[in-house]
Amino acid sequence: MKLKKLVVAALLLSASTWGGCGSSGVVKPTDEQNAFASVEGLGDLAGDDQMFASAFVAGAAPKNRKDYGERGYQVNGEPAFDGDSVTVPVKIFGGVHATSSGDTRGGKASSVAETEQVWTLQRIDGQWKIKDAPLG
Repeated sequence: MKLKKLVVAALLLSASTWGGCGSSGVVKPTDEQNAFASVEGLGDLAGDDQMFASAFVAGAAPKNRKDYGERGYQVNGEPAFDGDSVTVPVKIFGGVHATSSGDTRGGKASSVAETEQVWTLQRIDGQWKIKDAPLG
């Protein structure tokens, strides 16, 4: 019985230290994950002028911001990294409802046809910004 208690105590002690193992427990996102987040979150950012502009390289934000808010975006393939630049195949789809309070579409979903485009992103000061994001 004493041996059983020692084994259980040892297992509990081991299990409590496995999670620590010298790591902080915080997992840093990869370059690929950061680039994907820049693409896939764009529809949400389109509800606000400043947030939308901040997703792009300075001066590259398209004038038709509301068109970007009516669509959803999904990385659809492998990105091609080249230093501080990456090209990403992006599936663009409609049917997205805007959630911003300034939306004037009355909650109607976009009926935009699905398409795929290649977008270009550039790393600036450690952050991925969209350089070119054609809709179709």
